[in-house]
Amino acid sequence: MLNCQQFTDLASDHLDEQCRGWKRIDIRLHLIICRHCRRFNRHLDRSRRTGATLAKQLWRTDAASSEKIFSNIQQTNKPTGDS
Repeated sequence: MLNCQQFTDLASDHLDEQCRGWKRIDIRLHLIICRHCRRFNRHLDRSRRTGATLAKQLWRTDAASSEKIFSNIQQTNKPTGDS
């Protein structure tokens, strides 16, 4: 059975469906047992999808539109000082 560190090392390969055999079974068993890794896996999948969507949008738009998208991202990710 995998521990959490081993799972996080394999999570990206799991999402890419590159794990086969016992490794795939071990990953699925760990996800059944560990709610923290299920959450990590969900967030990793969302991040990858968001990045892919953003890349597609940037690829399809002109330079001015790309600058607007980057500006919006920078505004959204500015530290608020509340940390």
